[in-house]
Amino acid sequence: MLKNVLKSLVIVLIFVSCGQGNTSVNASQKIVLADTKATLSIEGMSCQKGCADFISKELEKLDGVVKSDISFENKLASVEYNTSQVSEYAMIDLINTIKDSVYRVTNVEVEIIKTIEKGTIQTH
Repeated sequence: MLKNVLKSLVIVLIFVSCGQGNTSVNASQKIVLADTKATLSIEGMSCQKGCADFISKELEKLDGVVKSDISFENKLASVEYNTSQVSEYAMIDLINTIKDSVYRVTNVEVEIIKTIEKGTIQTH
């Protein structure tokens, strides 16, 4: 009898703990919207897989970076990000310091891709 009660208690605890874990993950997820796009010229890349893809993955680890595409052929990184969370300077510093400073950002062009305005609507 005691064994059955203990088994039931363990099963209930497993279900309860699993359900709570999923709830906390969903509650902590944030949606990051890009408001700016930077095009960075990068010197020092020697291949697509080892260099360009690596830099892209490192950029996407930065909070606020929504998307990064790097063209090895054109030596350009296109990065969409949220300026309230990350700056161009943080991305430049990251690229210039990874892999023992093999890469060097030589130029940056910044474009605002979304603006949010607060307005009032007259209803009467």
